[in-house]
Amino acid sequence: MQFKIFKNRNIVQGISESKFGSMVGKRGDKNAIKFLKSLDCKTNIKNLIWTEQVFGSMINICKDADSGRTIKGADGLISDIPGQILAIVSADCVPILLFDQKNKAVAALHGSRSSLIKGIVRRTISKMVLSFHSQPEEILVAIGPHIRKCHYWLEKQTYQNLKNTKFKKYFISKNKKIYFDLTKLSFDELLDSGIKRKNIEDCQVCTFYHFKKYFSARKEKENPKIYSERNPRFAGFIGLKTPQVLEFSVQKFNFLIQKVVESIKRGEILALPTDTVYGLVADAANKKAVGKLFKIKKRPFKKPIPIFVKNIKTAKRFVWIGKEQEKFLKSVWPGKVTAVLKRKKNKIKLYGVDEKTIALRIPNYRFLNILLKKLNHPLTGTSANISGKPASIKIKEIISQFENQPPARNNNGGQPDLIIDAGDLKKSRPSTVIDLTGEKIKILRK
Repeated sequence: MQFKIFKNRNIVQGISESKFGSMVGKRGDKNAIKFLKSLDCKTNIKNLIWTEQVFGSMINICKDADSGRTIKGADGLISDIPGQILAIVSADCVPILLFDQKNKAVAALHGSRSSLIKGIVRRTISKMVLSFHSQPEEILVAIGPHIRKCHYWLEKQTYQNLKNTKFKKYFISKNKKIYFDLTKLSFDELLDSGIKRKNIEDCQVCTFYHFKKYFSARKEKENPKIYSERNPRFAGFIGLKTPQVLEFSVQKFNFLIQKVVESIKRGEILALPTDTVYGLVADAANKKAVGKLFKIKKRPFKKPIPIFVKNIKTAKRFVWIGKEQEKFLKSVWPGKVTAVLKRKKNKIKLYGVDEKTIALRIPNYRFLNILLKKLNHPLTGTSANISGKPASIKIKEIISQFENQPPARNNNGGQPDLIIDAGDLKKSRPSTVIDLTGEKIKILRK
């Protein structure tokens, strides 16, 4: 099962059916990969994050190190890291999947009756607001298969525990039993948290009634022989695909800087605005990241790329700059001039550059300048286009070049991990390139 509300949203999402097997036990991970493959999601178990599910309200904001783990004590997961797949298992409880379409964060909740009563929905949305600047009215929600009010009758002790609480409004008296409306409780928690009704999709499937398609613990309790597997559970999955596109705004400036810093430290490739055209940026001292950039750009590995540095002092760590050269560079930097200079031997290796020379530039773009200071590392400074295609200032051209590009194979292909959308930039061309390796200045490109 996949949800229409998430269609064309550049996310992995879906609920597994019983034909894929149980998502717990020895074969749980393998069954999960098999199901995700059916969604055309090529991933591996190292990208999956599971919840322990203790029927509580603890929510984990996932970090890189959480990939491939089960998070102890958690019934909810939130992530803004592309490639991570969040997973919760169920056999009657409510799987709730959330997607912040503007700030690109996802969440997966195990909506047991106990977890919902403890406020797992409200806590999750509050965390998304605080950590990712999410606005509840922009969050899309999918409610998966669960036991409905038609079949979910309460045990005597559960009824006694709830009959004098505000949750008694979800009671339904029928056939001398008290039934409980998990669906309405889920909706109320979402709406009270600021989610718009039009942004909620309910699959309207009851696990008890459709026990053959989706595992039901209550049905199994009535008939222990209906399933061949021990402790059978289906699962709900959600995760961000790449490339992710984040809109630039002054209000989110610090948030975006931090997100980009974290992304580059992970060895990811970004397409972001510069003072000339959109550029492909990676840590120039990260061999694997630079190699990935060359593949994405489909650029020959023997063809060097320029490098961004934060200041002339940093430039001097990598190249020889004489007094006259420094005087000239101070007159054009920061700015749209790339200077080719003789390379020094340095403990910090830069990749994608020539053995004897490096093309360096200090950009004149606040976002990029602050990024260089925060990282204190040179960045690649090549234009965000596939080799042979023109550099661009138009965001739609940048996105269209990469979003349909297939995954990397051999020496070609792949996509940036993140695109910062600053709209269309002011009219400009790539930087002027000058050669400062000789006695006279040579203009290599205007």
